[in-house]
Amino acid sequence: MNHFNDKGLKEGYWEEYYYNSDLLSKGNFINGKRDGYLEFYYLNGNITCKVNFINGLFNGYWEWYDEKGKLTHKAFYL
Repeated sequence: MNHFNDKGLKEGYWEEYYYNSDLLSKGNFINGKRDGYLEFYYLNGNITCKVNFINGLFNGYWEWYDEKGKLTHKAFYL
């Protein structure tokens, strides 16, 4: 699932996990930089935030959630 390109940089779809094997984040990388839609999770499995990157930079809508899964705020980055 997790892959590196020929330069040793993260490439493609990745999942990262907490020490206890619960999902921490999932999303795509291109040439070692976050690219596209990513999700991050609390230890309880609920979403922390949904974010978007282009070439490693914030871009588009971000949404943050509390530990119970309630949307707390949104932002838009260019």
